[in-house]
Amino acid sequence: MSFSCWLLCIYSLWLKVSPTEGKSWNAEVPQSVNGLQGSCIVIPCLFSYPGAERKSSTFTGMWSTASNENVYHSTSSKISKTFEHRTSLLGELSHRNCSLKIDHLRHTDSGQLMFRIEIEHFDKYTFHESKVSITINDSPGQPTLSIPQELSSRKRVTASCIVYHSCPSNPPNFTWSHKGTISSQSLQQTNGQWKMTSSLSFTPSKTDHNKTLSCTAVFHGGKKATKMTTLEVKYPPEDVSVISTDSVAEGSEVNMTCSSDSNPASHSYYWYSEAGTLLSEGHTFTLKNVSRHIGTIYCTANNTEGNTNSSPTQLNVLYPPEIKTGLSCTLGTSGMTCQFAIDSHPASEIKLWGADPSSELQTHEEKHGTLTIVTLQEALGFSDTVHCQATNSQGNYTMTFQVPYNHDKSMLLYISYAAIIFAMIMIVGFSVWIIKRCRRTEVPLTLQPKTEMNASSQSEPKRKCSDVNPSYDDSQHVYGNMTLEEPYEEEYPYEYASEYEETYANV
Repeated sequence: MSFSCWLLCIYSLWLKVSPTEGKSWNAEVPQSVNGLQGSCIVIPCLFSYPGAERKSSTFTGMWSTASNENVYHSTSSKISKTFEHRTSLLGELSHRNCSLKIDHLRHTDSGQLMFRIEIEHFDKYTFHESKVSITINDSPGQPTLSIPQELSSRKRVTASCIVYHSCPSNPPNFTWSHKGTISSQSLQQTNGQWKMTSSLSFTPSKTDHNKTLSCTAVFHGGKKATKMTTLEVKYPPEDVSVISTDSVAEGSEVNMTCSSDSNPASHSYYWYSEAGTLLSEGHTFTLKNVSRHIGTIYCTANNTEGNTNSSPTQLNVLYPPEIKTGLSCTLGTSGMTCQFAIDSHPASEIKLWGADPSSELQTHEEKHGTLTIVTLQEALGFSDTVHCQATNSQGNYTMTFQVPYNHDKSMLLYISYAAIIFAMIMIVGFSVWIIKRCRRTEVPLTLQPKTEMNASSQSEPKRKCSDVNPSYDDSQHVYGNMTLEEPYEEEYPYEYASEYEETYANV
């Protein structure tokens, strides 16, 4: 639907006059219209004439001042130079709509205007009794900014900014200082005024508290109007924390305060142990006879918007050194290794010595929180008594240990070492003796050389086969490189001569 048709429908309802029912000449216009310099005004106008509608007729409309200066004419050449290119009709005269728009308003545009209609082949009429008074303002009216008085964080809210204007064809543009969802609505008022509403929907937060919210309306022609208000946002406690001294000595007392940021201010506070046990109620809490085993403590702040817990707070408890476990020693091949633990905060400076206090024993330390694990490793034979001294800012602790050192076990260990070494020496010596013995018992044989002639003329000896005692296997002696005993050789002086010769000839 076009703007002119929409305007005609609105004014038909507003004036509650049906053009088709007109019985006489009549024009419905507002008595006065306020405009903004540089912007525009729209003068709503509906007219009626006697008789039936004449849609086929030619209508000539004109607006003029009290001095008969043409503000608008259907023939543009008849418009006054003062209003040239600045006026136009928004409706169709054939539909009895005579609404006038004047753009780029000037102060000289102030005064009274009247409408005249000429209907071809019928009649003409000037509506002297229906004059409109024009007023031009230098600045726009102040916007009206409304927002709920009580804003709660995390709950969506809508703010409204309202301005009035007389230029519906070019309504004002709105800008907001806060991000959110913006919507606009325009409603016609009396006297040619329009109500323009811009709405901003957003969710306020803690950071919006005491901040300025502003809306700015920019009118046609460039003039602006701004309205501001300060936000009052309620929010539950935030940044809740436990405030206390940096450190406290064991056995003394410490004062703690529960701090929070909230609106309205927190009205109650509660203190809890690590296990959730209620310790106290109030903004401050005094803990007496502080122990290193106190664990963590936290507080809860409450106001009308909710409650919030602080982070668990571990007190920095200072206490002197204390040996947690007894001396534990083990005897190994490399010597004696002893280990024990010292609990202290802050960490202790540890010193160990034996019989001579001026000669410190070398140790290895490992820290695990407040525990220091001390390892002492020395060769066999060091002192049976070990002195330990641990010192920190809270005090010192000295303890003497009797090393569970067993001389019988140490002697047995020495004997074991000696036995092993003796056994190794005996094995090596026995091996050398056997080798020498074997070499000394070998019988060297002199090989008789044979000439080629003797070798060729010598006949092959006859071999005598006889049973051989199974306990004497000649092959075992030959390949074992061992000689036969003399009785054996005497008993068989010749039977094995050739075999001896062949065997040692091979060797």
